[in-house]
Amino acid sequence: MEPSVLLCSVLLLSASVLFQGYKTMTPFPDSETRMSSCPEQEPPTEPREAACEEYGGGTCTKQFDPVCGSDGKTYSTECVLCQQNSKKKHVRVAFKGLCPS
Repeated sequence: MEPSVLLCSVLLLSASVLFQGYKTMTPFPDSETRMSSCPEQEPPTEPREAACEEYGGGTCTKQFDPVCGSDGKTYSTECVLCQQNSKKKHVRVAFKGLCPS
């Protein structure tokens, strides 16, 4: 067996083992993220301004800590919501968690 074929086989097997336990899809910046299981939601309160000054670098992590925006869209993190606001939108945080469908 060629070494390159063997290496590809090992890499594919390793990747499938590593990602076997994940329940979420990897979020991409500027997009909604859907989950197969729902995290707990906080009860809706008055929308608040996002703390965008905490995310000054413009790069968001790939963690999944969803917030429901005042526009009714779920953002994978508050940082991603702030990226939308940098595009001249004014979206506030309605509450932490997924927006109702």
